[in-house]
Amino acid sequence: MSSPYAYTLQPIPYEITAAEQREAQFAAWKKNNRISTKVWAILAAICVAAIAGIGFLRGYSTVFFWILLVGVALYLLLRVYGMAWYVKREIAKYSVQDIKGIKIGVQPQGLIMIQKMGLQEGRGIIEWKQVTEWQETDKFIFITASQKGQTSAQILPKRLAAQKFPFDTVRKHLIEVVGQAK
Repeated sequence: MSSPYAYTLQPIPYEITAAEQREAQFAAWKKNNRISTKVWAILAAICVAAIAGIGFLRGYSTVFFWILLVGVALYLLLRVYGMAWYVKREIAKYSVQDIKGIKIGVQPQGLIMIQKMGLQEGRGIIEWKQVTEWQETDKFIFITASQKGQTSAQILPKRLAAQKFPFDTVRKHLIEVVGQAK
């Protein structure tokens, strides 16, 4: 009986640099930090009211409406660029080490991780049923799992596809168990 999924026959090296981890954290924040439709509607209403006020009124009365337009522009600048700068600064504050010496594979039951410790191998598994949510960006897949009250996060760089890491299989299992990516 053949399986419709491609699994890892031999785990591949899972190495992530500190810079790549920071990039992944920023990408996850950026994906979740979208300006909502409600906020865009409010900003549009303010802009329309301000432009109407500038068009219908003359003299010093238009100052208030110009201030509204400048306020909207400042809000957008701070929300887009200011927040990104702040988040990058906060991410850089935390000590992050390169991840080396770990191998990762995909099996029917979940993600398998193997780490050599002296002469022995330590094995761990993130079962598909333990995954609570997942996200996908251009360069990464983020997996959040929970087991025995402990929450863990896993970053899967898509560059591992060059080493034949089966991302399609990971996606299929995540969609089956958790649903679509957030």
